Amino acid sequence: MTPEALRSMTFPRAPLTRRGYNEDAVHDALRRCSQVLTELMEENDRLRGDMQRHRDWIRANNIGDGSGPTGVPTVDAVLQQARAQQSAEQTVSAARDQARNMVRAARAQAEAILQQRWEQATQANESDQEETERLITYLRQIAQSLTVTADQYDTKRPATSSPAAPATPDGT
Repeated sequence: MTPEALRSMTFPRAPLTRRGYNEDAVHDALRRCSQVLTELMEENDRLRGDMQRHRDWIRANNIGDGSGPTGVPTVDAVLQQARAQQSAEQTVSAARDQARNMVRAARAQAEAILQQRWEQATQANESDQEETERLITYLRQIAQSLTVTADQYDTKRPATSSPAAPATPDGT
């Protein structure tokens, strides 16, 4: 039963022989309102009792009145400390999450750099190897050419002539 339900409640008209509303419908609505009102009053009494027990416990433990020398913090101080603790835990959790994300990003970046360096080294090794092979082939060609030239020189030179006396064009 809500206040809006009470405001919008309508009753049927009484039969033609009587004036006003149908008494049974009105009595039924009044019984429902009475039942809801009784339940609300009982709940209100229960809540007042709970509140009084809490007040008594607070007084018995010398909390919140500020006059006790016991050093027990007030309710407001406890609530403020709880909010601060919760805020600190949220901040620490957020910092941990951010640190985890930063570590993940750094690892991914390190892996990318290592992969890039590996590819560059592989390309450099392939390039160096190709250059080395090209130089070896070139040097072999030069050696072959020198060997051929030396062989040709040896075949043109007479075996008995001394190096100090060059041979004449006619062979004498």
